[in-house]
Amino acid sequence: MRSFFEELKHRNVIRVGIAYIIAGWLLAQVVDLAADAFHAPDWLMQMLIVVLLVGLPVALFLAWAYELTPEGVKKAADVPSGTVKDPRSGQTLNRVTLIALVVALGWIAWNETHDEAIVAKPTNSAVTDKSIAVLPFADFSSGGDYAWFADGLTDEILNALARTRDLRVASRTSSFQYRGEAQNIPEVAAALGVAHILEGSVRRAGDRIRVTAQLIRASDDAHLWSETFDASSDDSIDIQETIAFEIASLLDTAMNPDELRKMVAAGTESIAAWESYVQLREMVATSLIEFDPSFGNTEMFALYRKIIAADPAFAEAHLTFARVVSGWLSLSSVAVAPAELSIDETRQLFTNVSAAASRYARTEEARLSAEILRAQVQLRLTDKVRLTRDLLALQPNNLQVWSDHLETLLETSQFDEARVVAQRATIYDFPSAEMRDDLLLAWTARLDLPLGIAMAERALSQPSPTEAVYYQARRVFLYADRVAEAAEIGRRYMSAATDPTWTLMVKIRQACAEGRLEDAEALYAGSEFKDLTVSRSNIQWLALKTLGRDAEAEALLRPLDEPDTLFTLAGFLTYTYFDPRPFPQLSAALEAQGVQRHNPTQLNFACKR
Repeated sequence: MRSFFEELKHRNVIRVGIAYIIAGWLLAQVVDLAADAFHAPDWLMQMLIVVLLVGLPVALFLAWAYELTPEGVKKAADVPSGTVKDPRSGQTLNRVTLIALVVALGWIAWNETHDEAIVAKPTNSAVTDKSIAVLPFADFSSGGDYAWFADGLTDEILNALARTRDLRVASRTSSFQYRGEAQNIPEVAAALGVAHILEGSVRRAGDRIRVTAQLIRASDDAHLWSETFDASSDDSIDIQETIAFEIASLLDTAMNPDELRKMVAAGTESIAAWESYVQLREMVATSLIEFDPSFGNTEMFALYRKIIAADPAFAEAHLTFARVVSGWLSLSSVAVAPAELSIDETRQLFTNVSAAASRYARTEEARLSAEILRAQVQLRLTDKVRLTRDLLALQPNNLQVWSDHLETLLETSQFDEARVVAQRATIYDFPSAEMRDDLLLAWTARLDLPLGIAMAERALSQPSPTEAVYYQARRVFLYADRVAEAAEIGRRYMSAATDPTWTLMVKIRQACAEGRLEDAEALYAGSEFKDLTVSRSNIQWLALKTLGRDAEAEALLRPLDEPDTLFTLAGFLTYTYFDPRPFPQLSAALEAQGVQRHNPTQLNFACKR
């Protein structure tokens, strides 16, 4: 009578189990490799593993229940105990097990060697494979009048890719400096710190458009993907969506197709609304660079009205324009409202637009963005701090959100936290830096001057700094008493500047910093500041503070200390040398929210009287 273990050996159950496990493991490796090559769904491997696990006890049972004899396969119970076993059964199992084991060991050895080779391959730590720059699409239309569409399409693709969490996208400002130039792709990619370049062109004839796009790998200048879209202008949304989807899929991002398609959706089914929207976005982006108070304000208002006439529920358009109108209301902004809008009409416009942006928001991030604007204009500063924190948690890769949060901390005098946020923002590895350097360095320099100087030097070292960068960087150098360097930056600013009022401000600051009080006073006396309305008195206030005429600066703003204009007055809270105490209404609003304002700092480059 054999023991149970001896019976298992006699019936080859142990051999069958070993052979099954080795062969099953090999089968799983082969299927896994094939599944990757053919982009099979994830459930395929899961199902195979389940089948193999279920098959193991079945194989063991069959090995126990049946036996190979010289007469063939029989039930083990029907084989007399003294019957001699067919030696072929054990030999066959031994061969199968040995072959499977050799193949498995070979597979493991190859896999380890392959992994080591990958690890040993030299890489550039500054450039990740999942990185891309979207160069401005060229306009090849016969009339050359479709550049706005090409730029808008580029913007939409860039923004869609930038929202993919594990894809690093070069900023619009950096990419657009290569507009219209013959490109050496490896050099451009190296300058932008990316591994891939997307470029393309747009051609329009009548109501037909042809969009060509191609993805290029910078390391070997190889074309990974290219596509030409021939369609009517009604299909422009689908083109933008398809390009973004294809690129993100080719670069193997973490987004699954369904989530990615939702992400890149334009947010409207109206072609007329979308075409007006991309023009609006392009004009808004240009206005930030132009540094011209009235640039495009009437045109942007007209475009917005066209958008909502075509699609009243277009949330992204409402949000974009709400940001524009909040700038028209803020004294700390360069932009001004169209002349046909009174201050009351501008406030009502903001109320309507921001409410629509919140009501029609398709994501929590969009809703929070709209509510942040509403809290800002309604002077609910503690709510704004909470909302910007919530949005930062959802969008840690969005530099604009960091800037909004930093601005709010400055307004509420939470300088310690603001300093930490500024330091984190300047070293954070942003996948996409769409926000201009000038605003972040302006906030940072008021909190951490050495860090602000470093940021200013970095911004000035970039190709073709904007007027706004020159303006803010020059002021940072004045904060640091580096007057001669500030003068040189001022000359570079004035050679590019288009607005005479801000140019005058640059001259007054430089004269005061150099101790030329009479020159500064003469510049102010010959200015047109006196013609500014009280709601646009920020530049006159800055000039008076620079001249050391603090009492006049305070008197200038006193008419704004009314409930309807408190937001306009509160725009000065980001200036650390602004003192809200002489303004009872503003002081009461801050006190009611528990905001403890720090004592104002002194403007170091102001004229000495």
